[in-house]
Amino acid sequence: SLKPLFPFLQCSAPTCRFAAMSRPATAATVATALLAAPCFVPGPFSNALRGSAPVASTDMASSKTRGTGAAPLIGAATAAAGVLGAASSRRPNAAQRKAAAAVDAPAKKKEEEEPVFDPSKEPGVTLPLMYFDPLGFAKVGDRDGFYNLRSAELKHGRVAMVASLGFVLPHWIKFPGFEDVPSSLGAVTTPPGTYGLLAVVALGGALEFTIFKQDPEKEAGDFGDPAGFGQYYTEWRDRELNNCRFAMIAVLAIVVAELVTGKDGVDQIWQPLGNLKVE
Repeated sequence: SLKPLFPFLQCSAPTCRFAAMSRPATAATVATALLAAPCFVPGPFSNALRGSAPVASTDMASSKTRGTGAAPLIGAATAAAGVLGAASSRRPNAAQRKAAAAVDAPAKKKEEEEPVFDPSKEPGVTLPLMYFDPLGFAKVGDRDGFYNLRSAELKHGRVAMVASLGFVLPHWIKFPGFEDVPSSLGAVTTPPGTYGLLAVVALGGALEFTIFKQDPEKEAGDFGDPAGFGQYYTEWRDRELNNCRFAMIAVLAIVVAELVTGKDGVDQIWQPLGNLKVE
């Protein structure tokens, strides 16, 4: 124990300066005292300074031994002071912890508070109609419901874009073996057009459950970019949605016009409705 050597460490009064010292200061005081202790130990020339006889060689050896024996004690005290000081500097006090918590609280609260989902701020809100949902299918705050609606919109729109080409191109181009198949709705009920329809439906189902399977971690309709166009950003998503919507309207118009005129998607362009015979 260091108390017998340093009586000032035994102070227990509330106003004692050493009792109020922090651990690093106390350790530094102890280390300083140990470093200064050899200065008060009688050296080999202390008697000679007072005019006494020279000290024998045995006294010199014992003095050297005492001097070298104090070195480990001094090193240990210095190391202890450094360890206590580093530990105390790394350990924030209560006031510092409270201040840090007060600073971090607003940031954490802001991260935890997610803004309410608003469908009017999603891609597809463009001129001239802007946000158009007169029947109110998309609800504010219903992200999952909007996700399903957007997935269905993109799926139907992409199919409609392909279908619109299918209503027009067969007027000029037909696959081998399909020369006698009508280039209109009649192809659905005329073999081998019926077999082709079944094959297309089967292929579409296989792709939807394998390659084009929707990943809930991605945006609705996001199936990657295999061609590497790198155009999956808001402007191009708006363009795709507008083309999807236009294609769905176009397919519906082609079907209705064909039911009325009996002509395919190309012939009905040159047949104004006003020239139709009234039956």
